Amino acid sequence: MSLSTMKYGCKVIMNLEAAAKKVMQIVLKWGTPGKDPKEDFITYVKRLDPSTSKTNYILEDNKRHPKLDKTQKEQVKNDNSCETFDITLLLIFIKLYCLNMARLNDAAWFSDGDELENLLYQIKKARNNAMHESLEMTETEFEEKTKQLREDLIATLTKAKERFGRSDAEMKKEIDKNEVVMNRITNEPLDLKDFLRDYHSDLQEHIISRLADQLKQHTKYKKYVAPLDFLTTNKVSLNIENIYVKPKVMQGRLEGKEKDVEHLDLIKLAQGQSTQPQVLVVEGLTGSGKTTLVAHMTTEWSKASNDSIRGLNEYKLLLKVLCRDSHLSSYADLIQFLFQPSTNEYKELLSKLVKESSLLVIIDGIDEVNESSRKLIRDILDQMQGNPKCTVMFTTRPEALQEGLQLIPNTYYRVEVELVGIPMGQREDFLHRYLDELHKACPGTTHTPPTTDDINQCIKQLDVETKEHFRLPLNLSIVAILMYSWPDKMNRNTTQTELYYLIHELTLEKLEKRLIDNDLTKDFGRRKRLDKVENWMSAMYCEMFIALTHDQLTLQEESVNKLRSKCVTLDLPPDEMMAAFMETKTVKTFRGCDLDCYSVPHKGFQERYGALYVMQGIKQLEKPEESGNVHKIMVSTSGIGQIQLSKMQNLLQMLVGMIPRDWNSIMVKDVLNLLQEAGVNRRDQWLDVIEDTKCSEKVVKAIADHFPLPVASVNTWDDNGPIVIKDGRIETYKKLLSHIRHTQVRLDIHGDPASLNCLLASLDRHVCIGFRLYQTYFHPTKDIHPTVDQLLSKVWSPDLSEYVGPLSDYVLSRLQRVHSLRNISLSISSNHQATLLMELITSTSFKDLKYLTVVVTPEVLPAAITTNIPDNYNIMVELSLLDVTDEMVSWACEMVANLIKPSQRDYSIWFPRSTLDEAGWIRMIQDLRRRGVKNIRGMWVPDTSISSDQKDRISPICLNTLGGYLYKYQFNQWKK
Repeated sequence: MSLSTMKYGCKVIMNLEAAAKKVMQIVLKWGTPGKDPKEDFITYVKRLDPSTSKTNYILEDNKRHPKLDKTQKEQVKNDNSCETFDITLLLIFIKLYCLNMARLNDAAWFSDGDELENLLYQIKKARNNAMHESLEMTETEFEEKTKQLREDLIATLTKAKERFGRSDAEMKKEIDKNEVVMNRITNEPLDLKDFLRDYHSDLQEHIISRLADQLKQHTKYKKYVAPLDFLTTNKVSLNIENIYVKPKVMQGRLEGKEKDVEHLDLIKLAQGQSTQPQVLVVEGLTGSGKTTLVAHMTTEWSKASNDSIRGLNEYKLLLKVLCRDSHLSSYADLIQFLFQPSTNEYKELLSKLVKESSLLVIIDGIDEVNESSRKLIRDILDQMQGNPKCTVMFTTRPEALQEGLQLIPNTYYRVEVELVGIPMGQREDFLHRYLDELHKACPGTTHTPPTTDDINQCIKQLDVETKEHFRLPLNLSIVAILMYSWPDKMNRNTTQTELYYLIHELTLEKLEKRLIDNDLTKDFGRRKRLDKVENWMSAMYCEMFIALTHDQLTLQEESVNKLRSKCVTLDLPPDEMMAAFMETKTVKTFRGCDLDCYSVPHKGFQERYGALYVMQGIKQLEKPEESGNVHKIMVSTSGIGQIQLSKMQNLLQMLVGMIPRDWNSIMVKDVLNLLQEAGVNRRDQWLDVIEDTKCSEKVVKAIADHFPLPVASVNTWDDNGPIVIKDGRIETYKKLLSHIRHTQVRLDIHGDPASLNCLLASLDRHVCIGFRLYQTYFHPTKDIHPTVDQLLSKVWSPDLSEYVGPLSDYVLSRLQRVHSLRNISLSISSNHQATLLMELITSTSFKDLKYLTVVVTPEVLPAAITTNIPDNYNIMVELSLLDVTDEMVSWACEMVANLIKPSQRDYSIWFPRSTLDEAGWIRMIQDLRRRGVKNIRGMWVPDTSISSDQKDRISPICLNTLGGYLYKYQFNQWKK
C-alpha cells in the first residue's frame, strides 16, 4: 500500500477516531448524569426509575436492550469508561440511555437540520462513508471534509451543552481539546508504520467494509436458480428466497445420539465455541439441499438481516469456494479472484487483514473436490489457524465425509450435522412455493398452469408427505416441474429413479419440438430423428461417466469437442443438443479470463447418465447377467480416472432400479455387493434402494442378506439397536420383515395409526419393544382412538419398554403387565383417563422407568387427579398442559400442584398452544409458587406468546420463584 496516494484518507479516519468519537463519548457522559464512572451500563440502566426516567430505554423501548454483536457485547461488559466503544455503539447508547432525546423513529435523527440528534447522525454517516469509500483523495478534498467535521463537532457540543445543562466553560474545554487533536493530525507528517500500528483495527474495518460491499453486490446476482431451461426458449430463473423452505437438520444420528437442530441455530453450533477456528461439517445425500442451503445463507448474509440464521450477521466477510471449480489452488488465488480491484490497491496487506477478520468460509461440495480445489482448501485451513473469529463450513455427501474430515487440522473445533431434507408438513408448502415461482418465471409459455386443486390432488396421490424420497428438495423440485408439464405421468408408486426417468423423457419431448423447427433436422422423419438423438446420447453418457470418475461436473474441452463432432457426424444442431442436457456457465479465472463451460445442472443427473452408460454396456455383452459385469464395464472405459466406489453409491443405486425384472438374481447380487463395498451399510441406505426398485421381491430378498440387524443387548438408536419403523417406511418394511430373522422392532408413527394395519402380518415373527403413536399423543381427542387398542393387542409384548399414546382401559391392562417399562408418554383428555392414570401410578413400581411425560387437555378436571406422580429422582418427568388461556391459569396451576410433589427434584412443565402474554406467564409463575410448586427443571412456553426480550425478563423471575428458567419453544409437532 502506498501512503502517498492515501494519506489524506487515512487522516480522515484518524480525525473520526480521535476527535469525533471523543465528542460522542462526551455527549453520552453528559446525557447520563447519574452514571457512576466505575459501573457498567447494564448496572446503570437497571437502576433507572421507570416512573421518572426520560430515556428512550424506559419511555419507548419497553426496557429492551439493544441487539449487539459479539464484539460490542464484550466491550459493554469490560469497558465502563466507553473508551473502546466505536461511533456506532456510542450512537446506540446515546439514543437509548441519554436523557431527553428524540424518540427513536423521530425525523430529527435523519432529516437535515441543526438539532443534536441530526448532528450525531451526521457524525455516524461521515464514519460510514470513510469506511466504505476509497482512501485516495486530494488535499483539497481532505481540507473540505476536515472543515465540515470541525463545524459538526463544535455544533454537536454546543447543542449537547444546551440539552443537558452543561456550562460554557465545559463546552469550551472540550472544543479546545478537539482543535488540538485535529490540528496535530492535519499538520504532522504521517508515517505508514505508525498508522498501521495505531489504527490497525480502523484500517481493517475500512478495507473489510469495502470488500463486503463488493461481495454483497456480487451476491445480488447469485440468488437465482435456473432448474429447467428446456421448458422455454428463455432462461428461467427462480428466486431462491421465494422457494426456500427450512430443512430438517440433525446431529449425532449415526452415533445413536440423534437430536434435532433448529435450522436458525446451525451456525451457532460452531461459532465462538472455541479459542481456535471452527469447522461446521454439513453432510447430506444427493439432492438434500446442501447447495441450496449455501445459496440461502449467502443471500441472507448479504441482506445483513438480524432475523436470519443466528450469528450470520456477526461475520464481516463470507467467502465461498466451489470444490467443483479448478481454476484456484491457493488462498492468495482466492483473494485475488474475489477482490481484484482491491488487491491492486492494498497489495499483500489485503490478504493479511482478511484472514484476521470475522470470517465465514463456505466450502461447497467436498465430494466434488479436485486436485486444485484440494490444495486451495488445505491452504485456507492453514492460513486461518489461530483466528477464533473464523468459521469454515463444509458441505459433503456421506460417501465423501471421511475425505473431507482428513483435510481438517486437529487444531480446529469441529461440529458435524446432517441435512435430512424437507420435513413432513412442509413439503406441500415447498411445492406450492416452487410452482408459484415457476408460473411467474414462465409468463410466455402456452402451458396452462395447474390449479390449486390440481396441485393438492397430485400431492395427495403421490403421498408426498410420508414417502421418504420426497424429503429431498431435488426430488420435490422434479415433482414440481412434472406437475407443471406432465401431471398425469406420476402416481403413488413413482420412485426416485422414475422421477429422474420422467424428467429425462420431458427433456426429450422438449428437444423433439425444437428439432422439428430446426432447419438442420426439420426434414428428418420422427424415427430417424430419435435414432440420431439416442446415438448422440450414448456418447454423452460415456463422457458424463468419464467426468464423474474425475470428480468433474463441468465437461473438459476434449469431451465438449467430441460431443460437438458427434453432432456434426449425425447432422444434429450442436447448440440445441448440448443445451438440452447441460447448462452453460461462464467461469472467471483469477487472471480475469472468461471461460464458457458446459456442466450438468446437478450431480444426480450426471450419476444417472453414468448409470445409463454402464447399463448400455452390459446389454451389449453376450452374457449380460454374469457376475462381475458391472465392475468390468466401469474399469474398462477409456479415459476414466481412478474408480472410487465410495463415490459411485448413487450411480450404483440407480443401476439397481434399472435392472430388468426378468433378469436373474446374479446381476442384482453383483450390484448390491458393489454397493456394500462402496459404503452402503446403514439401514436407511438399504431402505432407499428397496424403495427405488418398488420393493421388488428379488431385490428385497437379496438386500435382507446385507441389512444390519440389532446387536443383542444393545439398546441404542443407531443400526446396532432395534429396527425403528417410521411412517414413510411402512410399505418397505412390510416386504423386508418377511425375509429377516426374528428381531426387535420399534413402531414410531406420526401419521394415522391405521396405516400400521398392513404391517401386522409381517410383524408376527418379531418382537415389538416400542409402540409410539405421536398423532394421538400430540393431538389428543375426547374419544379414545379404537385403532390404538386394536393395534396394541396385535403387537403387544411383555418386553415392551416404551409407549407413546392415549391411556385407555386396555392400554392400562397391558402396561401393568410389562416387565421393564423405561419410557411412557401418555395423553389424558378425559376424567376417566385421569382415573386410569391414578391407577397406573399406584399399581406400577416404575423401578426401570427413566422418562414419564403426561399431556393433559382442558377437558380434565383437577379433582380427577388424586395421586402425585412418584417422587423418584431417577425418573425425568415432563408435564404438558395444552391450550392454556388467561381464563385457565388457575386450572393449570391446580393441575400441576395435584400431579407433582413439591419435593420432586427433576421435572419440567410445557405449555403447547397456550396464548398467555407476559403478564399471564408471570401470574402463572406466582400462582404455581403459592400452591407449593418448586424445584422445576424449566418451563417451556410457545415462542409466539412472548418476545425474546420478554422472555429475558420473565426467566429470572421463574428461576427465583420456581427454581428453573423459562424458555421459548416452537412446539412444531403440536400445531393443529
